[in-house]
Order: sequence, then C-alpha cells, then structure tokens
Amino acid sequence: MADFKLKNQEGFRTMTATIASATVIEAGDLVTLSAGVIIKAVAASTAVAYAPNGSAVGETSIEVSVGNEFTMTGTGDANFAVTQKGTEVDLVGTTTQLIDLGASVTDVLKVSAASDAGTVGAATEIEVRINKPLF
Repeated sequence: MADFKLKNQEGFRTMTATIASATVIEAGDLVTLSAGVIIKAVAASTAVAYAPNGSAVGETSIEVSVGNEFTMTGTGDANFAVTQKGTEVDLVGTTTQLIDLGASVTDVLKVSAASDAGTVGAATEIEVRINKPLF
C-alpha cells in the first residue's frame, strides 16, 4: 500500500530522474537526492519529491514530482488535531513513511488548512503538501 496518495492533482507535474539500479522505491513514496541519484526519503531529508509509480530493481530512472502544486494524503505518527492545520512538519520512518505531526526540524511537509485536512482523533488520511520540493 502506498505511503502517500495524491489527493489534489490539478497542478501535478513530473520529470524523469536517475535512480541506482539496485534501489527499490514503492509507488507513493517520498524521495530525495543523494550523490546525484534518487533514494527513499528519511527523517533527515531536507527536500522531497513524490514518486507516483515507484521503481523496481534493475530500473535506472524514476518519475518524480516537480514543484508542490498538489496535495497528498498520508498517515500520521499520532492522531490529527485541528491545531495542526497549516503547520510545517517532518517525515518519519524508513520502511513505512509517516507524517511526523510532533516534529518541526526539516519541515519538508505542510499540513493542509482545508476543512477536510484530516479527521480529528484519527491518524489516517491527513492531507499535506510538500513544503520543500526537491525539484
């Protein structure tokens, strides 16, 4: 299952980037750049992009988002609260990527201020935008 899913795709644009042939990225993962190639983003990542289709072992390119004119939904590491709308937050996790609702260090994501940005008391389907786009 995808860690993140596109919600508002109106301004969604992509480009093809280089990935090491041994790297596996799942569809819906957030990615970053390391030594000129795409890798799966981690908590310390300072800029991210969305990989809508992922890549398998042996592939040397991957489609990634350009800019941040779209929103995604993901799962938080804690339950959503109204006070989190509009806040800058981090990414947490390695295998499963989560929205770190309690941290604001790298600020790679921003919680939506929309009325349907999340369900109070639930950790799933929290709407975010990439706050620091990789491209």
